[in-house]
Amino acid sequence: MNFYQRALRYIQRTPTKTLLLVITFFLIGNLVILGLGVSQASDNAKILTRQKMRAVVSYEIDYEGFWKYADAIEDVNERDEVYKHYPKLDIAYASRLTEDERVLAYNYMISDIAYGIDFDHVPLGNEENKNDSYVDENGNTVTYKEPEYMLCGSRSVNMIELEEGTWQVNEGRFLNEEDIDQARSVAVITEELASQNNLRVGDTITVTRTNPNNLSRYKDKGINTDELNIDLDIIGIYSTSEDVDPNSESFRWMSPYESPKNKILIPMTTMSEFMFNTYLLDREADPESYRDDDIEETRESLNTPSQVYFLLDDPLHVDQFVADYERSLPEFQMLNANNETFKKMARPLDTMSFFANIVVWIVVVNAVVIISLVTALTLKTREYEIGVLLSIGVSKLIVVAQLFLELLLIAFVGFALASVSGSLMAGRVGDLVLDYQSNADAQYESDDDYYFTSSDSYFTEVTQDELFSQYHVSVSPLLIFEIFILGTGVVLISIVIPSAMIMRLNPKQILLQ
Repeated sequence: MNFYQRALRYIQRTPTKTLLLVITFFLIGNLVILGLGVSQASDNAKILTRQKMRAVVSYEIDYEGFWKYADAIEDVNERDEVYKHYPKLDIAYASRLTEDERVLAYNYMISDIAYGIDFDHVPLGNEENKNDSYVDENGNTVTYKEPEYMLCGSRSVNMIELEEGTWQVNEGRFLNEEDIDQARSVAVITEELASQNNLRVGDTITVTRTNPNNLSRYKDKGINTDELNIDLDIIGIYSTSEDVDPNSESFRWMSPYESPKNKILIPMTTMSEFMFNTYLLDREADPESYRDDDIEETRESLNTPSQVYFLLDDPLHVDQFVADYERSLPEFQMLNANNETFKKMARPLDTMSFFANIVVWIVVVNAVVIISLVTALTLKTREYEIGVLLSIGVSKLIVVAQLFLELLLIAFVGFALASVSGSLMAGRVGDLVLDYQSNADAQYESDDDYYFTSSDSYFTEVTQDELFSQYHVSVSPLLIFEIFILGTGVVLISIVIPSAMIMRLNPKQILLQ
């Protein structure tokens, strides 16, 4: 008779023991299913939410770390000297990051407000809410000139907006490497700005960073105010899906430069030279205000962005990208994936996943102990049967295999029943656990803590409700497969431990006991 036939007959001869073991495995299976289900649902919710987010990492200055370092310096003169030299981004390090194969596009630019010379900005629609004139101390009516344009100097020829399709170049072309390397005076403008002024590719526009109302101080110093301007040849016209929100609280007082329609893109090298030339003229017009300035230090500062943004090929690569580079970051610099807020949002899910995993391991350990004890007690009553089998030439391995098969068949029946009941309970129990945990967590956190956004809009806004909406506890075929694999391991350990106590004896010793 084969060992599997003997295993089936033994199960049939002991219905009471079989039923008790089926119930035991049924309860174990339900607890494991619920534990693994909650843990997997929590992990899946975070993964699904991540996949819907923009895969952006920001390379920026760690100002918090710098201030802590500076404030800890006791010597006043030394501390003041440190304050004068803020940390700057390492341009070479930023270039190294752009070469990573996971980077699809990056925004490496500097920007400043500007005014147009003889051409008009695109109106926002809030002009009637503003009063742009005031009376000065001499009783003269002065008209305030709002900044009209955001002048952006880009070092990248494939910006994030282009890669994602937010911008589309409809006429001409975008900036290229030659434009940047040679600091060409060229510009790419929006369709709306071109239409507002009847501009075409090949036309020239003139902009300045200096408010036209403040030109008198330059003229008083004999400075030619035309030197404050820059002429830009239009090489491209693009459309943008970005726009201001007329329903926002700040819309009423927005300036024209805050509209994406009034953005002018030029090479970063052109922008930095323009800014530096303006700085030199400002210094000439008001030398007292710039007495302590280091010209070379200022040139470097004007040529260094405050942040560099990288768009990766997959949101799930963000954490690994940060981990790969953060150890080699220069001092007081950081890679920011806006993870801290996301981690705070996901804390209820992490807590549930942690305790669910603990429950699973407690159940598994207890299952091994209980089943091993039951098996050991059963084997004591079967010593004679085992001795006979060994005496007629059945190998010890076959005997252990029979014991293993007996228990495995019973376990599979219990787990099969648990899979059915667990599937029916998992969703409801998972929702109850989430409600309890989120309510408990809310006692320690204000609602303001639950958001995921950034003022520059490169990081995707996600609310905790959106994160929780991805949380669904269900019993998948993969989960059931894991349960059966785990159950097989439990049965194997539960058989091997007690079997070792008997299998170390020879048949004669067993039969003489």
